[in-house]
Amino acid sequence: MVSFNGSPLLSSSFDSEQQPTQSLEEAQAELERLIESLSTDGAGAPLPEAKNGNGERDAAYLMLSSRDGLTKKHGQPGFNRLDQDLQELKQAIEGNTGLKVITIYADDDSSLTPYGLQPVDPANPARVKALIDTLDTYLNRQGQEIRYVLIVGGDSIIPFHRLPNPLDDQDEEVLSDNPYASRDGNYFIPERAVGRMPDGEGEGIDFLRSLIQTATAGHQKPSTNKGLLGDLLGMLWPTGQDRENGDGHGQGYSASIWRKASRAVFKIIGDNRDLRTSPPLTCEEFKLAEGPHFGYFNLHGIEDGPNWYGQRDSLFPADYPLFPVALRPEDLAAVENADAVVFTEACYGANILEKDTNTSIALRFLASRALALVGSTKIAYGSIAPPLLGADLIGKHFWQGLQAHLTIGEALKYAKVKLAKEMQDRQGYLDGEDQKTLISFVLYGDPSLPATAIRNGMEEFSSKGFRPFVICRNGARAQKGIVSEELVAKVKSCIEANLPHMAQAQVHAAPLKLCTGNCGHLCGHGCETTKVAKGPMENWALTLEKDLPVEGDGRHRQVVRVTVDGQGHILKMAMSK
Repeated sequence: MVSFNGSPLLSSSFDSEQQPTQSLEEAQAELERLIESLSTDGAGAPLPEAKNGNGERDAAYLMLSSRDGLTKKHGQPGFNRLDQDLQELKQAIEGNTGLKVITIYADDDSSLTPYGLQPVDPANPARVKALIDTLDTYLNRQGQEIRYVLIVGGDSIIPFHRLPNPLDDQDEEVLSDNPYASRDGNYFIPERAVGRMPDGEGEGIDFLRSLIQTATAGHQKPSTNKGLLGDLLGMLWPTGQDRENGDGHGQGYSASIWRKASRAVFKIIGDNRDLRTSPPLTCEEFKLAEGPHFGYFNLHGIEDGPNWYGQRDSLFPADYPLFPVALRPEDLAAVENADAVVFTEACYGANILEKDTNTSIALRFLASRALALVGSTKIAYGSIAPPLLGADLIGKHFWQGLQAHLTIGEALKYAKVKLAKEMQDRQGYLDGEDQKTLISFVLYGDPSLPATAIRNGMEEFSSKGFRPFVICRNGARAQKGIVSEELVAKVKSCIEANLPHMAQAQVHAAPLKLCTGNCGHLCGHGCETTKVAKGPMENWALTLEKDLPVEGDGRHRQVVRVTVDGQGHILKMAMSK
């Protein structure tokens, strides 16, 4: 029995939860077996590696797709046009950055044979990751390594990985590109900069071609060797400018309830006086910026609807809607977002499954010529006010990475590594919210814009060898605590000032179990690749959930996660976006 402040607040009786599906276990086991096979020559001996005169490997850029998938969707003439577009993008990247660009189709002999590779099933993400790692091993022997990966096509062409959800929320699994960014089985910590050019459900070939051509133009612009985004960076952050505050060129839009956290993020790219909030604004009043800009959207999203929503702060009168519609896909119809870089914290902000430009704001941004969009494929979590966590922390570090003139892909990698290290230092481990943030955020766009052949700033945040302590998904889900009324009342009293509508939320609790190395593939990330915890821990996570109506026909499930220690002190509070 666990006691808080001397009182028995959690019962010692527990209910078993359903274990992860067999398909997820098998996929993870296969992924780890394939990874292990890549590090030896088949006889158990490590493969030799070469480096350049500086002791480092030269950077390579990998373009990856499926020949059969693109041909099936767009026909042979369509594939030929896309292949030509990719060749033009390759020439633009090599000419602008000095990177070596390799284009392969996972199921095409002719593109794989020069590297000693064999075709794999492009519908199997574990096999595709193994193909990338095998190519990387081949390049290592020549003093090169894959530093950028561009996936061409949506989930039906090269699928997302379906990773076990580290949290007990409504998402059964997490769609992620993180394993493609990792060189081992620890898919939380990226080591490559990965981006994807999605094709959209039901969209014609012109949509995907436009994304490729936008990236090509970014590398071809003659006025600078850093491309379109390089010009934007130079405009927003001139050399010598104070990097603690933006200069007003960014655009920000936040749910009113999150305005304090949003200001801590938005100040990097803009003047906080220009941060717009919903309410009072709705989609009827908010106006999107035109032309090159950085767009920051800290709004709600739902899985089965196209819109993003605000949320009323408790200081607003009750006649304001709780979740007003803040932005719709059609609001971007008449706006050219050429060369914009967009970061959204919305739940499902980057969900593109069975979506098109009429049902996905992310795809509509890309269709309007945005250079890139970063968002979450599933439920995202953040804070109401500083200290920042989850999606807020990713956003802050992403903008700081761009501010330091990292590429878009490097900036997202930087943000994830910084989040992991910061939360490790703050908590001593990565909990479920941290883990889900790391794997659910993806980049749509060319990860190398802007780029040079030099690894600007990469050494400062190298993720090699970083193995944080993690909360074991299997251990945390294996038990449910019966929560006492005293603890529930204490937690609810702490959140009712900001979230009075959560007073009747359902509550359940689970102990936070650090990985012991004995849970095998059920842990979800391969225990042998992470640190093994030492010593006991008495922290618990309480989850409050409530379904709430939003404008239109949809419903939003608000989730609040509260971490308490063995004395009942609240250590952390995270809220779904």
